[in-house]
Amino acid sequence: MVGVPQIWETIKKGVIAKLDASSPVVKALFWCSFNYKTFMSKNNLPGAGIFDGIVFSKVRELTGGRLRFTMNGASGISEDTRHFLSMVLAPMFAGYGLTETCANGALGCPLEYSPNSIGPVPAAVDVKLVSIPDIGYSTDAEVPQGEIWLKGVPIIKEYYDDPEETEKALTHDGWFKSGDIGEFDENGHLRVIDRVKNLVKTQGGEYIALEKLESVYRGTQTITNIMIYADSEHSRPIAVIMPNQTVLVEKIKGLGVDEHSMHYAPKVHSLILKDLQTAGKRSGLAGMEIVSDIVITDEEWTPLSGLVTATHKLNRKVIREKFKKEIDECLKNSP
Repeated sequence: MVGVPQIWETIKKGVIAKLDASSPVVKALFWCSFNYKTFMSKNNLPGAGIFDGIVFSKVRELTGGRLRFTMNGASGISEDTRHFLSMVLAPMFAGYGLTETCANGALGCPLEYSPNSIGPVPAAVDVKLVSIPDIGYSTDAEVPQGEIWLKGVPIIKEYYDDPEETEKALTHDGWFKSGDIGEFDENGHLRVIDRVKNLVKTQGGEYIALEKLESVYRGTQTITNIMIYADSEHSRPIAVIMPNQTVLVEKIKGLGVDEHSMHYAPKVHSLILKDLQTAGKRSGLAGMEIVSDIVITDEEWTPLSGLVTATHKLNRKVIREKFKKEIDECLKNSP
């Protein structure tokens, strides 16, 4: 089963929501089984799946009960979500590629499972990392990092009738500049860190990776989708979010907030902001990566609304333009 990050996050949040509504005994059994399987899998010990048919069967029934593997594509997913679904649903692999590479780049392999990387590079292409010193990525570092360049038979030779873009994207000897930042793990598996275009310099002169932060914050129960915004005039980013209506309706019952106007309620604003900040700190984000404020939107982020693409990637330009007034107001009060 192949899906995009938003789909996997929705499945995870649905499982967690049902679990939270269960009895203390059920919750304890679930998390004990989860931690047991995590430990056994991490140490390559037999018997990791001993509780699959007892504890995790209800989760697996959501997809028919016969799912063997899942795969994430389109954009990055948080390590926490990938690990959670790999334990309770089915092992999750990732794929990396672009239209210009005919989807070739790197692909997870069941025989070489790597929980924190995409996977090995296929034989059809060559991949190398190229330093970008201006934004702090170097192939001479202890862990070499740089822009991912690809070359091989599946790689485009040119953009049709667009020599200017061709010159920007391709070198004279056929290397395609992906615009993605990557590194290789100890097994030679490719890991994508972020996009060059999505690295933003903050007021303090340090760069933050927008997609990295979004993958971390997207796992927060109170939101469905998120776009991180940062610029050189502020020291910390803000978040434009699509709230999780189902979760919020339950959470606001004791706050005295009407569900029909909760998007504008200060108590809801504080609740979501606190959840995001807690998630960021729990994931080990630096202080400059913790969001300082949020913009809550009351519109569905769908391809029909134009806020995301057909593959559910964020349409940053449209989101920024549509909520420009709210973003500007939010930035006035941000550090």
